[in-house]
Amino acid sequence: MPVDNFPPPDRTLDTLANRLETSEDYRVLRRLRPSVLSHRPECRGLRTGLFVDLETTSLNPRQDEIIEIGMVPFIYRIDGILLGTLPAFSRLREPSIPVPSLVQDLTGLTPERLAGQ
Repeated sequence: MPVDNFPPPDRTLDTLANRLETSEDYRVLRRLRPSVLSHRPECRGLRTGLFVDLETTSLNPRQDEIIEIGMVPFIYRIDGILLGTLPAFSRLREPSIPVPSLVQDLTGLTPERLAGQ
């Protein structure tokens, strides 16, 4: 089983990101380069995690609604090495309240895309 099946990062960008991380003023996030596994490997020391992403009509949990949910299960070794992802799940949901234009601009989720979902 491969230790890491992702393509190597761009070394120049990786060097810049590492330099930024030495400062307390920056936190660098790295893009997940998905490597979809056809099945969950059976091996000792493997764990399953789940990335969850929600898009909502705004930030007030008492009145705002979820308009998109996305989930990506992933397999990793107990030492933290990511082996790959399993098929993702994503669904849209038409809210009962208007989606503010700021949220539409940020997410790309327009009333037309959400209609009937």
